Amino acid sequence: MIQTQKPYRRLLWSFGLLALAMSIFSVALAHQYGATRPTLRDDSQGRTHAAKIHQQTVYLTERELATAFVAHAIAILSMAVFLGVLMKSRFSNTTRTGTNATNLSL
Repeated sequence: MIQTQKPYRRLLWSFGLLALAMSIFSVALAHQYGATRPTLRDDSQGRTHAAKIHQQTVYLTERELATAFVAHAIAILSMAVFLGVLMKSRFSNTTRTGTNATNLSL
């Protein structure tokens, strides 16, 4: 095994698993909100934020909306970091072995 891949392996696994877990959590949260939240606005309970989930509009509280936003953001950011580390490990590997980017095996 080439020495440059070792430092990236742990980062790849960490961010890959984080991206997978947060994606699953984010989708499950959206499904739960779509199935259990009211379809009518209720200002007395703070359900003022409309969200369209599976062709149905449900009303969320500010905290529920923030939770969904943060879960989606973490999932997207961890995917981006995962892809960035993957590309960096691939291209740093090619510079050490003397191959160019057009000869990479997938």
